[in-house]
Amino acid sequence: MICISTAILGLVLLAPPQQVPDQRAEAERLANSGSYEAALKQFQALAAANPDDIPARLWIARLHGRLGHPEHAVEVYRSILATQPDNLDALIGLGNSLVTLDQFREAGDALTRAEKLAGDRAEVLAAQGRLHAAANHTTLALAYYDRAITLDPSNNDIRTQADALRVRRAHRLELDYDFQHFDVVDVEDTHAGTVILNARLADSVRLVLEGQVDRLFGTDDQRAGGGLEFALSRNAHLNVGFLGGFDPVYLPESDFYTQFGYTHDKATWGLLFRRAAFEDDTDFWIAGPELTVRFSNAFDTFIAYYRGNTTSLGIEDIETDNVVIRLSGAVTRNFRLGAGYTHGIDRLDWLTLDRVGFESDTFALRGNFTLTPSVSLELGYDFQQRPADVNVSRARAGLTFGF
Repeated sequence: MICISTAILGLVLLAPPQQVPDQRAEAERLANSGSYEAALKQFQALAAANPDDIPARLWIARLHGRLGHPEHAVEVYRSILATQPDNLDALIGLGNSLVTLDQFREAGDALTRAEKLAGDRAEVLAAQGRLHAAANHTTLALAYYDRAITLDPSNNDIRTQADALRVRRAHRLELDYDFQHFDVVDVEDTHAGTVILNARLADSVRLVLEGQVDRLFGTDDQRAGGGLEFALSRNAHLNVGFLGGFDPVYLPESDFYTQFGYTHDKATWGLLFRRAAFEDDTDFWIAGPELTVRFSNAFDTFIAYYRGNTTSLGIEDIETDNVVIRLSGAVTRNFRLGAGYTHGIDRLDWLTLDRVGFESDTFALRGNFTLTPSVSLELGYDFQQRPADVNVSRARAGLTFGF
């Protein structure tokens, strides 16, 4: 009996350990639950114990990508492909990571190889769609996304990416109404309406047509114009436009603007220039740098400094310092709340003669509701303090349709 027990004990001691399967299952559980750093350590330990453990190394690359380290993901994917050139998961992962790093040519090489190996896999076609969307080849990107959805209609991630791209490239019609009240006796309330059509001419060019009517201090003014938006690359854009008035009194008789922006990582650096001329020979220009920082998909901030100059007949040049600070955050999936402060001239899209030549302080609140993927509603309130103890309250509403 003792011999039998000893033999059984010996077999147990010699049996292969169950630690590795348990460790792998725990690592995958951590990865799928969002504990990426803990999962990464587990998979790194597995790969260190067995460098030929390709599934563990693929997980290491994926987790580097999820942790925002695409350059490390690229290194791991390339190390896998060095020994397994046709590893489809590594080719797809490499392509996606290179897109994140804006290395489109290398990404295209990897994804072309993947498509030759498995052109009927939805993941391959979706990766091609993401590449061409990032390179602003949106027509081709949508074609890839549609093929991927046909192959895998239940894949919500691919469908979400395709829908987001459709919204981005759609034509847009914006209807805005602004109301303004002065706390000054016998000054009429202001009413203004704006219509903007933003139409896609090509993947990298959009046409903007705008009309604006304004009733200020009992006078009706109108102006209209247009411009072009150029996507110079994935990271650079340029907007230029001109608005002209129809014998206006308070709206500009001519209003030219240009804006350039360059995006790197989470920051977009910009430069704005605007020049407006009014019928009473007042000339105004404003220019300066802008910076937008996206801390996450849910929160971003905008800050700008503009130097302004106003010239009128018989009056020396008046120079102004203008500072803008805005914060915006997602409260829910379909609602964003924003707040801002402006010292100097605000609302350059609704520039009127009564606001140039001095510095004011404006506090603003904005709420943006996404009603459908193609329809959004913006509501806002501004409180402005002008010199001579003049206070102005504003309310606005804007409705945007994509089609």
